[in-house]
Amino acid sequence: MSGTILVSHNLHQSSTLAVIYDRVLTRRGGLWVCREEDPAQPGGENSGALRFRHGAEYDTLTFSLTRGEWEEGYHGYVHQGLWPVFHQRPDLARFTPQAFRQYCQFNTRYVHAITEYAMPDDVIWLQDYHFMPAAQMLRDAGLTNRIGLFFHQPFPAGQLFEAIPEWRILAASLLCCDLLGFQTTQDMNHFLLWMESAFRAERLSKTRLRVHGHIISTGVYPVGIDTEEAQALQQSNSCQFMEQQCRERLPANTLISGGHLDDCTGLPYRISALEVLLRQHPQYAGHLTLIQLASSASGHAHRQQALSHHLETLCGEVNGVHGMLNWYPVSYLHHDYRREELAGLYRAARVAVVTPLTAGMSLMAKMYVALQDAANPGVLILSQFAGAAEQMDGALIVNPYDPDAIADAIHTALRLPLCERQNRHARLLNALHRDDCHAWARRFLSHLSSPEAMPQSGVNSTMMTGAAMSARLRY
Repeated sequence: MSGTILVSHNLHQSSTLAVIYDRVLTRRGGLWVCREEDPAQPGGENSGALRFRHGAEYDTLTFSLTRGEWEEGYHGYVHQGLWPVFHQRPDLARFTPQAFRQYCQFNTRYVHAITEYAMPDDVIWLQDYHFMPAAQMLRDAGLTNRIGLFFHQPFPAGQLFEAIPEWRILAASLLCCDLLGFQTTQDMNHFLLWMESAFRAERLSKTRLRVHGHIISTGVYPVGIDTEEAQALQQSNSCQFMEQQCRERLPANTLISGGHLDDCTGLPYRISALEVLLRQHPQYAGHLTLIQLASSASGHAHRQQALSHHLETLCGEVNGVHGMLNWYPVSYLHHDYRREELAGLYRAARVAVVTPLTAGMSLMAKMYVALQDAANPGVLILSQFAGAAEQMDGALIVNPYDPDAIADAIHTALRLPLCERQNRHARLLNALHRDDCHAWARRFLSHLSSPEAMPQSGVNSTMMTGAAMSARLRY
């Protein structure tokens, strides 16, 4: 019986994705290959040593990165180069030959770990653009295993992938995969159309290509959360205490906003939207608060200071203009909250404003919905450019670049009657249960192991349902 080798860049338990990987492997079993959890001191004497740990449900194989791999390859090439391109901001991208060498070097380290432990019938599941070179390296090492790569990030449109100086090397490696997975139909189509343009690929079906004699399959597999884990968070003492503190100390009309501290989170537009809301609806003064979460651990190191300073300035301006002696409209929190504490904040919030300028999925939106009290749920405001918008019928969909539209959506959300909030929440929760992390893993790994099982359309029925809702209310 074949096993699963899941490859990710870390297993830090404060990361929602790491929790998802843990829950998937706990149910399915397999081997999790990743770097050491604490990268504070990379490059130690034993940085190349593999550490295998046998677990009750699954095994782990970890190692430390060298300082160059961590600073140049990971923070340099991935965060400063690939991230802007994949998020439609090539103007922010910074590439250097040294960063690319270190990026390839840490991929080599992962490939060494995989080849040491892979059995002939294992399937290898690479997570995200961190491991684009790994597929060809694995083939060059002689592995014939089925290899799949899932893009958690949105795939760049048009010829934007070619803004990467080494795009031909990376593309050649992607063509060594058997299956590429994407969050949305749009992301998959971006890849397919680019392949046809750049390589004159032969389209065999809506989701399959033949390029240079190799057949590669694609598919749409929106990543979900573990709703059982969300239920466990609700029942924790830390969650209940945090929720109680928020309800006692904050206004009933509490908004929550979060996300990575990066250039595509859209946080400045949300702060501007709050200023518009208070100017157009002065009755909210003293009766509404936005909790703006911006943990320093959630962003990219090279941009954190500048972005944090800009956000602090915006929040200070809004608080200065609209604040009172005993009330401020924005609470800007840098604290790195534990998952249980975040759950309490989410449950206490009447509205979640999740409006990234672009995002592969936006798991914060899903966690917010999963943590709500079904008897008295809050309302989700979601960017039309988040991958989750393709699934989450029941959210208020907005243009994240339009503060007036966001302000209108907040005003609408705060006035929705209970029955309407319950109806929206029920639809959202149904989608979360249907497309949870286990369904995501099951579909991807089933298609990776048995390509003949893939639907010809390549689009899940849930995706078609989401597409059919395109006429729902937008602001």
